[in-house]
Amino acid sequence: MNGKQRMVEQSKQWLCDALINLMTKEDFQDISITEIAQTAELSRKTFYHSFKNKEAVINYLCDQLFDQYFEQLLQQKPQVGEPMLKTTFDIFFNFWWRKRDLIQLLIRQGLFDHVNEIWQQKAIPRYQQFAAPWHVHGTPTQVNYVMALQIGGLTNILRVWLGQDQPEPPEQIKDLMLLAAQQLADSLNTNQIS
Repeated sequence: MNGKQRMVEQSKQWLCDALINLMTKEDFQDISITEIAQTAELSRKTFYHSFKNKEAVINYLCDQLFDQYFEQLLQQKPQVGEPMLKTTFDIFFNFWWRKRDLIQLLIRQGLFDHVNEIWQQKAIPRYQQFAAPWHVHGTPTQVNYVMALQIGGLTNILRVWLGQDQPEPPEQIKDLMLLAAQQLADSLNTNQIS
């Protein structure tokens, strides 16, 4: 990355940080581009050079969050079965726990759906990079459906879990999700009706 590219990225980060700061004090809909630029100590021209609108800043933020999460996910060693799921859930719940203030802010501001949208867009191309035993090997359309199920479930867990004033610790949610996954697997492997 050359000096100009670094400056552009730094400006984007300052604008993103400014918007987050402002959202802790006022409603997203009421925040102006001028306020964001002034808080970042940048010009409106710089804002519009970096982003089309406020929603683009939120998408940039969600994009960064996904990249940080995916980077951690790729660091785990491939395993089989339950150990892989436990490790994946550990990474998932601990990562988002550390980001809970930001996630809670997005939920309160009605912007959390951006997380799901960005995650769905970015996860599909990276699907094969993360070798998980539960991944389906199919057509791009089939993979898209499977990822929609998985991502929708995970982001809704985040919304319910971190949308609370006093969310449970990550270990507790991880154990509950492992139990739910085990019960689902068991129900698929049984031929008996209770």
